[in-house]
Amino acid sequence: MARAINSSFLVILAKALNIYCFYENNSSPMNNRLHIYEPRIEAGTHQMDVGGLNVPATNTLTALLYGFAHHEDNKAREYYFWRLCDELFNHDELPEPMMVRHPWAEEMVKAVIRNKYVSIGGAASSGKSHTMAAWGILSWLAAPRDTLVLLTSTTLREARKRIWGSVISLLSVIEDAPMKIRDSIGNVAYVNEQGNLIERAGLSLIAAEKSKTREAVGKFIGIKQKRVILIGDELAELSEAILQAGLSNLSKNPSFQLIGMSNPSSRFDAFGIWSEPKNGWDSVDTNIDDTWRTKWGGQYVRFDAERSPNVLAGEVIYPWLPTSEKLAEDKALLGQSSRGYMRMVRAVFFDSDETEGIYSEAELTRSGAMGEVEWSGPPIPIAGLDPAFTNGGDRTILYTGKVGYNQTGQYCVCLEEAIHLNDDATNKAVPRTYQIVRQVKEACQKRKIKPEDLAVDATGAGAPFCDVLAGEWSDQILRVSFGGKASDRRVSAKSKMIGQELYVNRVSELWFVGKEFVRTKQIFGINNDLAQEITGRNYDMLKGSTLRMKIESKPEFKARFGRSPDLADAAFLCVDLARQRHGLVAVDPPDDKSGATPRQRRSIKRLAGVLKTDELLGS
Repeated sequence: MARAINSSFLVILAKALNIYCFYENNSSPMNNRLHIYEPRIEAGTHQMDVGGLNVPATNTLTALLYGFAHHEDNKAREYYFWRLCDELFNHDELPEPMMVRHPWAEEMVKAVIRNKYVSIGGAASSGKSHTMAAWGILSWLAAPRDTLVLLTSTTLREARKRIWGSVISLLSVIEDAPMKIRDSIGNVAYVNEQGNLIERAGLSLIAAEKSKTREAVGKFIGIKQKRVILIGDELAELSEAILQAGLSNLSKNPSFQLIGMSNPSSRFDAFGIWSEPKNGWDSVDTNIDDTWRTKWGGQYVRFDAERSPNVLAGEVIYPWLPTSEKLAEDKALLGQSSRGYMRMVRAVFFDSDETEGIYSEAELTRSGAMGEVEWSGPPIPIAGLDPAFTNGGDRTILYTGKVGYNQTGQYCVCLEEAIHLNDDATNKAVPRTYQIVRQVKEACQKRKIKPEDLAVDATGAGAPFCDVLAGEWSDQILRVSFGGKASDRRVSAKSKMIGQELYVNRVSELWFVGKEFVRTKQIFGINNDLAQEITGRNYDMLKGSTLRMKIESKPEFKARFGRSPDLADAAFLCVDLARQRHGLVAVDPPDDKSGATPRQRRSIKRLAGVLKTDELLGS
């Protein structure tokens, strides 16, 4: 028989249930319920002491919920959280405990009690989703009509395997709670004492996969509630816009908490941005450090499977957490130094300096490539275009940029806008190709980009597209065949080798020459979305008369990454235009006597004024 919550706990101060709290063996010093925070009836009165808070006498469960909601002492709130777990999820009437207290769960609970903003990075099977499901449920039950818990995941189907599945399983053992569970739509709504459904209170799942970002963000706008908790499960798989919406809109409510969780992947995805250390990534060692303060004023906590409670104990105490046996299997399957092992087992923000990765996250951040440029004179506007029907791509991207001299005297290129072009399928009068061509022409003319300063992928179906573009605008465009031979240009001023000697094909040259410009500090403006793509693509070394580099194919990349690298292809076309038409070559930077550095781009745009200093200090 499940443990019930009487709905009248909503008004305990006005309507005490007059059900007294008694203890078994309360004279025994060994009784684990004899604790300074444990609710107890004061002798000779009808008052109950809840860790120093006085309330009318009521039942134990209601008192624990009150203490959890109102106590200002963090240790007291920890105590009430775990006592509530025992009362609701671990009692003897259940076949087995549903919310076991273990060291990792304790650390998570401590973090969310003490911080407004929390980032939880953990190995697979570290209990992140389950523990935060319990946190969301108890936070709501403690003040049900005034609390809205929003849980984001990729899809409802996937969420049922993760945090939403935990929410439903934990709620299923609670009877008579003031709620209506609507699992089919991912919602648990508060039911008031009149039996009315209150949509703005309860727990609600929001599917926030990147293709549904606009819809998900729209659901955040206008939410008004006294307490709002946003829990972003698998945040690495979601859009950065989810953070923007949380910090810009939901934070305006009187009480707001944002918790982001994931297996660490990239420093440039939403979870990486949310986890960025206060003093930058160089201030921590993500292989060693388990916690740090974040730039948002919150706390990051990490759970490494190599230090799982089971591994440290040398025996299996908590079967659902990583074990030594599972660790050995992962090492054999993935390789101890692989990206997969570092992410899914060790929960490390991996510097992808591994042999198969072209770019590393560390080199992008340290080179200043993600900064902007102070030009010494008017730069030349340029662009690269990757049509969607070329090489299996799924997006048509026009990437704009500028080439010129910066204030240190270095000749460089700065990437600017990634413009997504879409055709209108309902327009039967104008063929798709012509629609895109006209958009390209209009976008370039608006930005004063000349046709000779536009590079286009002319591979496969790109060839007839270029013919239409030439006919509708100009034949001066630069046609680039990704599958063609590498060029006869030198890869840098220092090297005597030309592209054909180092690269299997043209597209490999485009990607790798960009790496030279990163090294020589001649490329800027790389944003988070672009960084994810360029650090995600792998390569091989092919033997012939010489060793030559070949990047993985688009289908291979798409199979691993979930989409084609269209942003990166368009960006590198823009860089190649600067090489071919404006003489950009990799040259070591001059000595900078001024000490000037490029202005750093904000990771999350348009957040000025959202997070106040007092908010950060108070978190």
